[in-house]
Amino acid sequence: MDIPIVVVAYDRPDSLRRLLFSLNAASYPAKVKLYISIDGGGSESVRSVAEKFDWQHGVKEIISHPNNLGLRKHILSCGDLSLNHDGIIVLEDDLYVSMAFYHYVNNALTYYESEKHLAGISLYAHSFNETAQLPFVPFNDHSDVFFLQLASSWGQCWTKDQWRSFKKWYKKKQSEKLRLTDGVPSSVIKWPDTSWKKFFIKYMVEKNLFFLYPRISLSTNFGDDGMNHLGDNHYQVPLFYSEKSFAFIDFSESYAKYDSYCELLPECLNKLTGLFTSYDYTVDLYGSKPLEQIKTEYLLSSRGTVNSIRSFGRKMIPHEANVIEEINGDKIHFASLADAKSAIQGYTNARVVYYHKLPRWHLKEKNSEIEKSAALSEKEETLLRIFSKRIGKILITPILWAYALIKYFKKN
Repeated sequence: MDIPIVVVAYDRPDSLRRLLFSLNAASYPAKVKLYISIDGGGSESVRSVAEKFDWQHGVKEIISHPNNLGLRKHILSCGDLSLNHDGIIVLEDDLYVSMAFYHYVNNALTYYESEKHLAGISLYAHSFNETAQLPFVPFNDHSDVFFLQLASSWGQCWTKDQWRSFKKWYKKKQSEKLRLTDGVPSSVIKWPDTSWKKFFIKYMVEKNLFFLYPRISLSTNFGDDGMNHLGDNHYQVPLFYSEKSFAFIDFSESYAKYDSYCELLPECLNKLTGLFTSYDYTVDLYGSKPLEQIKTEYLLSSRGTVNSIRSFGRKMIPHEANVIEEINGDKIHFASLADAKSAIQGYTNARVVYYHKLPRWHLKEKNSEIEKSAALSEKEETLLRIFSKRIGKILITPILWAYALIKYFKKN
């Protein structure tokens, strides 16, 4: 298949140089075209890196945009390149690829050529639930892949037909505001308008489509400082370093299909346990789905309830394994939605919080008034992000803790 690589660049010459090095070191079955798309108004040194780069595996073409498009329009323009080929692989400049990434994409495209449930193919192995701010571990069936209703932005492939379908939807929906009633996570709704990914996720939820993700990552993310990122990187994942024959699985047969909240679909859970096959229920093991999005009569959740039909512990990984293996405990509850709502009124998922407004090196129990008082308002957080970018993490860390203490003592 004719699948060129599109590198997205703007103002990070060192990042671009690093990514291009990894691309040259990868293996390819034949000549592959390389596009380097540079947004307008960026660093001149980025252009210099692109021009000097010797692409050893085919033709190189540099696209220099005269005006600054911004991230969303830039990615959309890169996606449109797929219409001139069978598809494309898109890589932002702060990524790094495995030597086997193109081999993986080629094999996945061949296997899933006629699969209508796919909206794209990810190179990156998703391992973090951004909505719950907790680790994500997909259920391990007998394949090397899983399906997730979240778009990948850290190395992704779209076929011509997949991109054409999205753009047809996007032209009609791009001016609409995202709402909770769309079934999109609240964290995604809050992303800035520069994000193309939030619209793609809404499209996937609306059309019941999924991205194919590998269990072993073929790309990783350095999270370098840039226009749309402050360089606080928690998304490095182990990179696959060898060649292999990937074990794919039909979408209909997979036990590892997840919605936009990284929750296992009930149809998959029903294949693994017969406990709930006669119920219409929603899976909410992270406890992060808004009540207004839950339309089923029953709920399987880490939230409390006034009357559990069944309850389970939460010791095994992934957490759905506790239900499958019927681990005793009272951390996960299966109950009617009405009973769950009675207990959830005013509920906030405060048991475990992954702090992003304080130094976030570890998972922390929300167990002290000082930590609770440290939460910043939206205005405070915006000012902090601007301030922290300029003076760096070393200086900002003690200031953050001092600010938290001041808020605590004022409150008390």
